[in-house]
Amino acid sequence: MAKLTKPLGVESDEYKSAKWDELTRGREFAQSDAPALALLCQWYKIAATAQDELDSLGGQTAYKNEMGDLKAFPQIGTLKTASAEIRQLNKQLGICDTHEEAASGKRQATILSLSSERHEKRRAVSQG
Repeated sequence: MAKLTKPLGVESDEYKSAKWDELTRGREFAQSDAPALALLCQWYKIAATAQDELDSLGGQTAYKNEMGDLKAFPQIGTLKTASAEIRQLNKQLGICDTHEEAASGKRQATILSLSSERHEKRRAVSQG
């Protein structure tokens, strides 16, 4: 398979370029995956920026507006959105998003996979 070409927008940004290298190291992607990988790098950068901004607020997660209402900082919503987008892009690209799954090489069990395994065991017993 041909070497995956890093898009210029990723290459020119130190954070996104490093994240691209991390994500692609040891994995095989088609060149057609490049836009999704670039978007994944962008969402990681957005999440990191929001985290840095929250950290600079001294541990506070909310503020009072002019009316005296307590409001969550917008960075919290940004983090929630970035987290959801990162999970979805990881899934789309076939990247493990759980540490245990990556470390063990095992896939997370789903209802469908457990049901299929049970069905296969029953069939083996009845034929056997």
